Amino acid sequence: MAQKQQLLIDFCGGIDHTIALAYALQAPDTKVVGVICSDTYAGRGISLAQKVIDWAKPGYEIAVVAGEQRPLFATLSEHTARVNEASTGVRLMLEKAREAEGELTLVVLGRLTTLAKAAAAEPMLAKQLKRIVIQGGAIRVPGDVTAIAEANMHADPEAASFVLAAGLPVLLVPLDATHALTLTNEQAQAVVSIARNTGMINIAGNTDLQPGAADLRLSAWGAMVAALDPSAVATQQMKLTIDCTSTLSRGAVLADLRAKPSVGRDTDVCVRIETEKQYLWLQAALEQEGNRR
Repeated sequence: MAQKQQLLIDFCGGIDHTIALAYALQAPDTKVVGVICSDTYAGRGISLAQKVIDWAKPGYEIAVVAGEQRPLFATLSEHTARVNEASTGVRLMLEKAREAEGELTLVVLGRLTTLAKAAAAEPMLAKQLKRIVIQGGAIRVPGDVTAIAEANMHADPEAASFVLAAGLPVLLVPLDATHALTLTNEQAQAVVSIARNTGMINIAGNTDLQPGAADLRLSAWGAMVAALDPSAVATQQMKLTIDCTSTLSRGAVLADLRAKPSVGRDTDVCVRIETEKQYLWLQAALEQEGNRR
């Protein structure tokens, strides 16, 4: 029997992340070894992740812990800084990487603070991880938080810059590759119904779980597809830089797209995702849940 792919997920919450986590938990050749909630409100993320795990019924225990709750250079009180020095999420990331001996895939669906701190604490992390799939950035398309910056990179650009510089085995999945991945109005209604019936909606809040939320972008799910099925993605190596200084373009992913690029770090970038069979999973999951009720 082939060994299952080991997956550690850095998760924030919301409907897109919920679908991505459910997809990973139900993937037949995958074992989720842990979920890290790197969010300002880690308790909310932990509760939501646990709800998704209870719904998916993977058949094994999964550690769900808090990651970094503030960006690298956020202004903190002395007490908070001391507590946040090494979060449970950083420790879990390092522990699972050591245990997997080069066979662990890390999927980061939010800002990169926890990963940056783990990389700073363990210089050998690049050799201990099989690969890191990161949802984030906008290269040739507009950003989703500013005109040119995507939310995860904008939330902690210094962490993103450190991660790119650390020589980690990164695959970046930017908005360019996921802009076509959306929920139809019917699918959005079904997801909202599931969330209400399982109690997820009370935890996640209403920001992106409103009935009729048509054309909701599934960027986190796209990144999860890239992590679980490399054959479904097309990639290109680019030289990338994260803008950490400019007021107008802070958090932007800057790619040197010249014929002979010379500025930035060499990074594998997902440029296209084929999701036809994955959409079949999504539709089947929604229909299955509908039959339960």
